[in-house]
Amino acid sequence: MTGETTTSLSPTACTGPTKASLLPLLDDAFAQLKVPSFIHVNLDAVALNVDILKGLSSPKTEIMGVVKGGAYGSGLLPVVEVLLEKGVRELAVATVAEGLYLRRHGINVPITVLGNLVPCEVSDVTQHNLIPSLSWSQALMSVPRESLVYPDGSRLKVAINIDTGMSRYGVQPEDLPALVQDLDDLEVTILSMYTHFQSAITEREKNQKQLDLFLSASEPYKCRGITRHVAATTGCVQGLGTDLDFIRPGGAITGLCSGSDKEGTNQFAKKRFQPAFSVIARPTFYKLLGAGRHVGYDGTYTTSEDEWIANFSTGWSDGLSRRLSNGVGAVRRISTGERCPIVGRVSMDSITVRLPEQPLPDEVFQVLTDDYDEVTSAVGMARNLGGATYEIPGNWSTRLPRLYTRNGKIVKIYLSLQYTC
Repeated sequence: MTGETTTSLSPTACTGPTKASLLPLLDDAFAQLKVPSFIHVNLDAVALNVDILKGLSSPKTEIMGVVKGGAYGSGLLPVVEVLLEKGVRELAVATVAEGLYLRRHGINVPITVLGNLVPCEVSDVTQHNLIPSLSWSQALMSVPRESLVYPDGSRLKVAINIDTGMSRYGVQPEDLPALVQDLDDLEVTILSMYTHFQSAITEREKNQKQLDLFLSASEPYKCRGITRHVAATTGCVQGLGTDLDFIRPGGAITGLCSGSDKEGTNQFAKKRFQPAFSVIARPTFYKLLGAGRHVGYDGTYTTSEDEWIANFSTGWSDGLSRRLSNGVGAVRRISTGERCPIVGRVSMDSITVRLPEQPLPDEVFQVLTDDYDEVTSAVGMARNLGGATYEIPGNWSTRLPRLYTRNGKIVKIYLSLQYTC
């Protein structure tokens, strides 16, 4: 790198609040974990987000908590435990395997499997009392109708996905009556109907058109007691479909915005959602380098003056994108709130960071911050990388320990490689 580029990488004060109040808790965490880097999931944030979601929906509307992808990277079972404690009545996952995992860990509430049921999944769905989504009846037509029962002898219950514009899964509205007739002929219970919005938080009018189409298609079946839900995270922020039987938030539960654009993020943040996921680290080594030193593989960064360079033991094998190299990414210095740029390449196991001065003994940093910072947060990283906000926490592996806190106390620890989903 040239000296001119290096100048742009000087530490910058972040716009969000510092996390100095966390330090006593984090000191305890480091002492218990005996590692220099770990993932922190704040379950108080999850509880807060559920309360916010309740406030965004009508009093008669229940929450179906979507916890697919390990609750968007924050941890399936710890998040579900908070949801049930907060009165969430139903859950949704993306795959039958996720539903089986919950059942095997004693979760007995209704679980809807999003997507589209295929024949090989029917026996697991019935055996474990799951509610599959259907876009057609082919999977059910391929098995004996007498097998479409749960262990207690009751008939299979299903959810119908109606395609109102996403153009992925979902029955076309004009084909809905035929699908309903097929299911009636099979004596399968239609428990719910739903759709999924295609457009961003800032495009309310487009999602309104989908809502109108869904309401029109599903209205004839209200008299049958079929529940309806459309509002995922985007719909909850927009106030679309939040007066139906359920809202169906996913990312919002762990404080993740459904998009990364600035306007949409601002609308989401104004609802006061709190991100739950962060990555905490202490330097494992640091030194003062003189001008002209090349840092990291292929020497892609060159110091322009005397610079404090610190190593942190996390890298792309843990989930930190390699594209955050050389000033695209930064870490947060908790004591001051400064952003300290990543210099050189993000490697498999470590990153090098330029600090404004020699760090204090046992100083603490956030590699991924639990806020909406333009550089260090999940939404900021997603925006700068051209990715999805959800993939930022979702990509972290099991190599770093995970620590869960509630009411300001450590309540659960998964050591390295112990975490499963």
